[in-house]
Amino acid sequence: MMLKRLSIVAFTALTLGCGDDRPRLRVVTEGKSFDRASVPSTSISPVAFVPFTVTNDGNQTAFLPTCGSRIAPVVEQMVNGHWESYASGFCILSSVMVPLELGAGQSHDDEVAIGAPGHFRIRMPYSSDAQLSKHFDAVSWQFDVH
Repeated sequence: MMLKRLSIVAFTALTLGCGDDRPRLRVVTEGKSFDRASVPSTSISPVAFVPFTVTNDGNQTAFLPTCGSRIAPVVEQMVNGHWESYASGFCILSSVMVPLELGAGQSHDDEVAIGAPGHFRIRMPYSSDAQLSKHFDAVSWQFDVH
């Protein structure tokens, strides 16, 4: 019995020691409820600007897709009990799309604009290489736009 316990402890320690050598992103919005407001001096419909932070909690650099100088998350909306893409990665072809490097422990602040009321989340695709070939996703908590 004692040998079995020691084996379990040794296996657990070995598993924890090996770790997962890849970036691990966390996406956090700065609130759970956002109100749409009119954009002054424009004819644009009311919009909620939802600030969020992407943090690399892993031990390797993460590469995030960009559009110009901004990262390109996917905004998803809950529709009839499942998540549908509300907005994602739309980028004008003339914009430079060089991945943003986010080192271990680093964070990046940004925001998304949402023009419709509903229940949403932000999904941030990322990769462990600059070619964006090893694809992972980090997902924020859900939030509401009124």
